[in-house]
Amino acid sequence: MEAIDEKHSGGTRHLTIQMPLGESASASVFLVRGEYPALQFLRLKTWRRPAAPGFLARFQQLQKQLEGWDCEAIVPPLAASIDATGCPSVLSGFRQGVPIVDRVKSGRLNPEDACARLTLLVELMHRAHARGLVHGSIVPGNVIIPPDSAAACLLDFGLAPLFATPGREAAFASGDLAGFDALARTLRELPARPSP
Repeated sequence: MEAIDEKHSGGTRHLTIQMPLGESASASVFLVRGEYPALQFLRLKTWRRPAAPGFLARFQQLQKQLEGWDCEAIVPPLAASIDATGCPSVLSGFRQGVPIVDRVKSGRLNPEDACARLTLLVELMHRAHARGLVHGSIVPGNVIIPPDSAAACLLDFGLAPLFATPGREAAFASGDLAGFDALARTLRELPARPSP
């Protein structure tokens, strides 16, 4: 696969799709291997709908807002492009893990501990909102637990707003909190299972 154009590539020129990671009605996500400047695994999300006007400029603004904010729970976006049909793609770091809901369903995490981890993410989201940042899509698949970490992390941070009409930050901010509330309710309703 030819990479995201060099202007927005973040230094990655050639990508090879390794495997699909997920799919929705509007987008597909792939594990890809980047070979430049060094071998690394990345996450590529591609949409099947046209990019909103100013998509790349808004993407660059998101990157600038995230610069200097060292937060392990956020997987920052690295690069973006728009293909010949007008559909966008975003490349980010790859974080291995499983959705927090699946971790609870498997019995590897109890609902109370999962909710405690969500509380930490809600606190993080309040700090993000204070910086003018919003996630925009707090859904079960975007909150994962890496195998080597006790903390939860967020995928697709700030990507949904790239498709929205500018000025909807307040709606996205309240949506972030509502998304966490809904996820916490789901976790509390799951039966606790003994650890395997």
